[in-house]
Amino acid sequence: MSTQPPLRVGLFTDTYAPQINGVVTSVQNLKRGLEELGHTVTVVAPRHPQQVIERNVIRLRSAAYRPQPEQFAAFPPSPRKVLEFRRRKFDVIHTHGLGMPVIALGVARFLGVPVVHTYHTRVRDYVHYAPMYATLSWLVDDDRWYAKGSRLSRRVSSLLHQRLEVSTQGLAARVDTWFCNRCLEVISPAAPMADELLEMGVRTPIAVIPNGINLATLTAPSLDPFPAHGVPVGARRLLTVSRLGREKSVDLLLERFALIRATLPTAHLIVVGDGPERAALEEYAAQLKLRDAVTFTGYVSSAEVGRYYQHAEVFVFASVSETQGLVALEAAACGLPVVARSEMGVIECVRDGQTGYLVDKDDAPAFAARTVELLRDPDLHAQFSAASTAFAALEGSHKTMTRRVLEVYARAMLLFKGWDELTLPDAINLARGQFDEDLERLK
Repeated sequence: MSTQPPLRVGLFTDTYAPQINGVVTSVQNLKRGLEELGHTVTVVAPRHPQQVIERNVIRLRSAAYRPQPEQFAAFPPSPRKVLEFRRRKFDVIHTHGLGMPVIALGVARFLGVPVVHTYHTRVRDYVHYAPMYATLSWLVDDDRWYAKGSRLSRRVSSLLHQRLEVSTQGLAARVDTWFCNRCLEVISPAAPMADELLEMGVRTPIAVIPNGINLATLTAPSLDPFPAHGVPVGARRLLTVSRLGREKSVDLLLERFALIRATLPTAHLIVVGDGPERAALEEYAAQLKLRDAVTFTGYVSSAEVGRYYQHAEVFVFASVSETQGLVALEAAACGLPVVARSEMGVIECVRDGQTGYLVDKDDAPAFAARTVELLRDPDLHAQFSAASTAFAALEGSHKTMTRRVLEVYARAMLLFKGWDELTLPDAINLARGQFDEDLERLK
């Protein structure tokens, strides 16, 4: 048990079960770790059509987000929900995601509670999901008829497309900075992302705390899942686990796998995950003449994904948008050497030359060569596998993450004493008092 007095923590998150992604995994592991230490945790998340009733999980009304249909955007809480939040008497609110944190910030200011935020998502890598971005991008695309009339029209269209990308990314960075500067502490899963937040203008203290993983679930002995997916006997199994979105660069991974396959014809790539780009990626694999060498499994539950890690040989990862790259740490926990592009958070989850290889993000031949090297050298593979397991056991435990997060909570609560009275004008305090009376009438 923790020596710290039990806390009442509100975890406000954009995504939660039954969705499967790195943020959900992180929130679930943090909730589990806090509860193991005797703290009370309430998760606040958008409603989901396939949700199940779960103790201490409050769902807000939501609607599917059109540019990203598998994602649900929450509406502001009703007065009854706010009353429920008051009854729970949160000591601290910890936010995760993009939209829900803004709601949580309003709730926290109203209730007089400190806010801590974990920066899971590098927003500027996801601008293609921004409202109206797709339409504007289509309008200024070089393939439009009005962009083909002359050299000037083509140049104007290309310039507008570049400006759209840059301006949208700049706006996303400003929103990130605005929000982070209204929290008392920010948690970054990796040092490179913390450095980038500082460059963006974030003045709030930033703590680097890698997300934890559920070692027991991942490493529990399990049956080989690959034969059921038609993976040939004797194939050299490469694995990636990823949401199939544009920002994850799975198309670049397929290109690198084509180079691997040219050198090692028995190599087979298993892609675990799903998303809006799946059909396009399957088509691209066929264009690269990899139809029989790549298996797309679709979504796999967090309870089952350990089976895939355990029975693969090398984990390959091409995304450079990760604030941490939690799947690389999960792979290491199962003794799987990792080959990844050296960029952003994934570099915190791989010890180059010890648990795997970090390769220049633009060097496809080196990526392929390192992967083939691990597949062809059993002694090297065994050495990396043992080092990976030890590294993940030390750095990946959800208990280690929880202890570090509790230290952040303690600092935030200490800084917050009297902060709400200093920052709320009289008009807002009066409105809060009136709203209290309205809430009482709903009891």
